Amino acid sequence: MTSKTHLLFPTVVQTTDIENSDALNKRLVEAVATLQSQIPNTKPDDWACSVYTTLHSEIDLFLVHPFSEMKPIALREISRYADTMHMHAPAANLRILDAWINVYETGDSQEMHVHKNSVFSGIYYVQAPEGCSEVMFRSSESDTMIDPPKTATDELNATEALFPAVAGQMIIFRSNLQHCVLSNATQTPRISLSFNVDIYE
Repeated sequence: MTSKTHLLFPTVVQTTDIENSDALNKRLVEAVATLQSQIPNTKPDDWACSVYTTLHSEIDLFLVHPFSEMKPIALREISRYADTMHMHAPAANLRILDAWINVYETGDSQEMHVHKNSVFSGIYYVQAPEGCSEVMFRSSESDTMIDPPKTATDELNATEALFPAVAGQMIIFRSNLQHCVLSNATQTPRISLSFNVDIYE
């Protein structure tokens, strides 16, 4: 008897350590402090979490220095991600839909969610103190299947994956991938810059 295991429909997540991130993040941390002093928390009412965010604020973050330095980097990394998946998405055909800052103080978290009405999403870590909250990605399989008992958990049967927050690293993924941020246990804020992208002809 011959049997073979076939791995179908992978979930693709890309991580990139961004060049010269120490100097860039120093500028971004200062700019985030300025934003917090000028822009009220615009956390949507349907968020169950506690976190400072500029999502849905009037500011176009990628038009504001030094956040504008992130735009070409974001487009480059989205295009690289698309190339890996054999998708036609050159940087010239990508459009940033929105970009926002999230600041997670001690105990802050964010519930499981997806980013609707976009194709690609990204997270860039501006500040990520050691031991700060991880991002968890969850397979759609976890919502649709009854999970039998497991003798071990590995890449063949796991429905969740944790990625640590690393300052200077960017994570790219498809916008329909469920994800959340676990509770931040550090005294220093965890600061991330998130963005959504679509493709136009």
